[in-house]
Amino acid sequence: MKRVLIASLLLLTACSSTEQPSTTGVKELEVLYKVEPTWPHLEKMLQNAKKQYEAAHPGVTIKLTPVQGNNEVYYTKLALLNRSADSAPDLYYHDTFQVNADVAAGKLSPLDDYLAKWPDWQAQYADSVKQAAKGGDDKIYGVPISTDTRGLWYHKDVLAKAGIQVPWEPKTWNDVLTAARAIKQKVPGAIPFTMYSTKIHGEASTMQGFEMLLYGTPGGTLYDETRKKWLTGSKGFTDSLTFVNTVYREELGPKLADAHNAKLGDKVTLEWFPKGELGIALDGAWMSAAWRPTAPKPWPEWQDKIGWTRMPTQNGEAPGAVSMSGGWVMAMSSYTTFKQEAFDFITTATNKDNTLLYSVGTGDLTPRKDVAEDPSYTKDNPTIKFWTDLASVTHYRPAFEEYPKVSNQIQEAMEAVTTGAQSPEEAARTYAERLPSAVGGPDKVAATG
Repeated sequence: MKRVLIASLLLLTACSSTEQPSTTGVKELEVLYKVEPTWPHLEKMLQNAKKQYEAAHPGVTIKLTPVQGNNEVYYTKLALLNRSADSAPDLYYHDTFQVNADVAAGKLSPLDDYLAKWPDWQAQYADSVKQAAKGGDDKIYGVPISTDTRGLWYHKDVLAKAGIQVPWEPKTWNDVLTAARAIKQKVPGAIPFTMYSTKIHGEASTMQGFEMLLYGTPGGTLYDETRKKWLTGSKGFTDSLTFVNTVYREELGPKLADAHNAKLGDKVTLEWFPKGELGIALDGAWMSAAWRPTAPKPWPEWQDKIGWTRMPTQNGEAPGAVSMSGGWVMAMSSYTTFKQEAFDFITTATNKDNTLLYSVGTGDLTPRKDVAEDPSYTKDNPTIKFWTDLASVTHYRPAFEEYPKVSNQIQEAMEAVTTGAQSPEEAARTYAERLPSAVGGPDKVAATG
């Protein structure tokens, strides 16, 4: 990590050989973030924040360090950099599910003392949003840039050709599968249904795939808060894998090559939906951002062609629908020398102007109240209220440092079922066998019931 850039000038004069060199110091803060070719919105926001910050903070420069690739590439790079104070970035873009692992490893600085003096924290962020980056010690380790919800997107023409009435509002998992079967039978060439279910998609498979199923089953959860145990052996866990198995064994999903393609999301938004080659996608609130006039590949007709609806619970159990929420924060490294300056950059990157720029570009739900009230936030996006209202049925991932390892085991189970290497029952047993080592021992695990 670069702390101070020193420019030295030796002043040599004939009359004095003992004068010390003068030095001028320039503080540099490095900001690490991820960037993908079809998702430039974060980089645009950070570039704007850099310009604002440097204008207001003479003597401090911001070094923006992009990492090209998906989340898995990004976190591999971050882990390597975080091994040493010399290489660690001062600030970084952080997924909320990773926060507690870094807190436990001593990689993040708590922000509470700084937040207490920042008026926006009290005025613009709801209490529920403030929990996004809370550690096990009840301290805050990041300021939210975005939040989100998840549900079903569908192509109206594809469903209509399959004889399915739109607007479509499935009440159970079986309704979703029935619609997919009808598309397969009546709309040749169209992929009936997509979801993330392989390891290459990392947390997207866990959260947008598996957990959107599990948390919609009776009592479905990964962690028992009362017993403080990670759970195995639930019927909901196996049923969720069975849903995935049905999608792929009945050929209701994409080809396996596409399921393993790191660019599956781009195929869904930029190819299959615009071409009418996809019926239903289980995905997030941000999807329509890919079709806006400012997107790399605008799709002007999307509002006429695409519908959106809630993901139902397994058998229509109350509350009738399920969603998962997460989001991203700007976090401060524990290694940074210039903590006040680093926090000041966080407040610049997450001010109203930059949050609005980011939210309008990405389609993510904003964590700031003033942005939510801005007319430009909802302009040309009729989906915002729907996805925001899903907060009433949403769930959050277990906020523990072991969670990323649990997520990896879920991805292993999903991929084994997706490829047919294991049955749902076999994959669930393998998960149960491996879970204790992932969470720190058999005393941290309990059977459901």
